[in-house]
Amino acid sequence: MLTIHAADELRYGWDDDTEPVKDGAVAVEGDRAVWSGTLTEVQERFPGARVRRWPGVIGPALLHLGPLPDAPTPRERVHEVLKRGATAVLEEYADTPELQ
Repeated sequence: MLTIHAADELRYGWDDDTEPVKDGAVAVEGDRAVWSGTLTEVQERFPGARVRRWPGVIGPALLHLGPLPDAPTPRERVHEVLKRGATAVLEEYADTPELQ
């Protein structure tokens, strides 16, 4: 089912000079983003799609690219990554049984 996720602002990157899209939206089907733009543009392209509105900003997920930081337990190692803003970890760094 295609869903449009909308927020006050849509960002295509966090560190670039790209201007954010005010009243932005992303059309998502399954595990793929299929279209983005203003909410009006996305709704015109996908009329009748379900719309979910979120407070704040929609933007790309941050990926933790290195080994997990040291911490007393596996859970705390993952929590440390999440506190830094990452939403995903490379599989090669999370393939031990205690992290799965």
